[in-house]
Amino acid sequence: MKLRAEPLRDVPLSLDMTSRNAGAAPARGLKFETRQLCRAVGAKRLVDDVSVAVEPGEVLAVVGASGAGKSSFLRLLNRLDEPTGGTVMIDGADYRAIAPPDLRRRVGMVMQTAYLFAGSVAANIAFGPRQRGEHMSPEQIDSLLARVGLPGTATRDVSRLSGGEAQRVSLARTLANAPAALLLDEPTSALDETSARAIEELIRDIIRERAMTCVIVTHNRPQAERIAARTMVMESGRLVAIGPTQEVLNAG
Repeated sequence: MKLRAEPLRDVPLSLDMTSRNAGAAPARGLKFETRQLCRAVGAKRLVDDVSVAVEPGEVLAVVGASGAGKSSFLRLLNRLDEPTGGTVMIDGADYRAIAPPDLRRRVGMVMQTAYLFAGSVAANIAFGPRQRGEHMSPEQIDSLLARVGLPGTATRDVSRLSGGEAQRVSLARTLANAPAALLLDEPTSALDETSARAIEELIRDIIRERAMTCVIVTHNRPQAERIAARTMVMESGRLVAIGPTQEVLNAG
């Protein structure tokens, strides 16, 4: 698995702006509702008039052929890309009214490649809360790392992590922001089968524990069946089918 290390851009931490809740589970998941969501680049419509609702605590899988618009759709849900038409409602409010940094804290994302900052595992975990002036104690970091199956690794340099370990750190870094929703873009496709199943089981357990809303893009249909109760199929940027996972995947 490719591990991309980037410089860690630090900001001063105010000693009176600590938080006991960094990394804590949110009270509940949030509701997504896309309304005629579109994303066009030039003449190409990457996402074309997609309207779908994802209920709090629901896991929705997004499947389709390569180039169908799955990842483009996912990136619109937390404004990594901007829609060129339509919008996304979060708990009934237009998400364009939410500052992007706050939106991305509430709607965390784990990608196929673990993009970690150069430095220690602990520094990566604490990065998000630190940007908001919140302090994660060593005990909080150790607890989060233990939950993702990496106890005792806080001081390890990320350059020494395996692909599966790097993806666990990426997940822990996202969870440190206590998101109410999780976007997963092919989170296991770059891993070997053993590591992929372990990460999949970890993600499934954490989603259930925290009652998180989750949208997962996957090319792995058995994975969709194991994780998601409902699945949507995309084709040429459009939503062409949606319903119970077994029913949708076995149609036709």
